[in-house]
Order: sequence, then structure tokens, then C-alpha cells
Amino acid sequence: MSEQRFRFLLRCLRFDNINDRNMRKELDKMAAIREVFELFTNNFEKYFSPSEYLTIDEQLLAFRGRAAFRQYIPNKLSKYGIKTFALVDAKTAYTMKLETYVGLQPPGPYQQSNNAKDIVMRIVEPVQGTNRNITGDNWFTSIPLVNELLTEKKLTYVGTLRKNKR
Repeated sequence: MSEQRFRFLLRCLRFDNINDRNMRKELDKMAAIREVFELFTNNFEKYFSPSEYLTIDEQLLAFRGRAAFRQYIPNKLSKYGIKTFALVDAKTAYTMKLETYVGLQPPGPYQQSNNAKDIVMRIVEPVQGTNRNITGDNWFTSIPLVNELLTEKKLTYVGTLRKNKR
């Protein structure tokens, strides 16, 4: 395929119906790609059986286009991008589950809490009750979260708690 043909196809590529996008954006900031993103993430879970060791972390996917949920994080290598939270198999580096951070959603079916405990509980849902070891950094670690995961979900959660530097 020639570069000119590729660029033409790229310009014509659309993931949703532009006619009702504005109505859907009133309820969801990710309306333009929600359907394709959910198909992707559902297939991650459907076609892979993870090992016993998983890790949860955030990443900034470099992106300078227009998106209501684009983030600016000055201490990252690529300062602009889309922030995602990922549950990844530690042995194969396969992504098990993704969640995009879109900030505060408008009231409706896509509104959810953005605190670390709630994000972890949503992301580990596919593997709850399977006695897997999940590792996370200090942002994803709190005593109430670890207690809830250990007692109710039958998961081993290893996080790092850092002391404040003085």
C-alpha cells in the first residue's frame, strides 16, 4: 500500500456515527471511541489466561490531538497524552484490562469515582477470587484497599508505601 493510499484511508477512518456524537458526548467524554475501546478491552480478557503474577500501574500514551480528557504531566517523557490504568501480566507483559482516565464525567451511566481504591477494585474485577498476586506502586496502595482485597476478593496485593521525605 502506498503512503498516499494509507493517508487517505486514515483520513476516512471513523469509529462512530458523527450524527449523534454530540448527544452521546453529553453523557460520555469518550463517546467517539467508547464502543471500539470496549470491544478491545473485552477481547483482552476473553482470549488470555493470565499467570499468577499481575501488576497494576498507570501510563501516559503520547497524544497531542484534540480530546477532552488529554492530560499534561510535566515530569513524563511525553508531556501530553491519554492517561490509562492497566492490569498487566507480569510474566508475558500482556495487558489484561485497561481503563482510560477521563476526569470528571457528566452525570449519567459513565460517571464513576476516580480515587485509587475504586480504580483498583474495578481493574482487578476480572481476576477476583482467583488467588493471584497483584503488585502496585504507592499511588495504588492503601491499608483499606489491601484489607478489602485480602478479605473479600481472595487476592494477594503487594504495594509499596513510601514515607514522606522531610
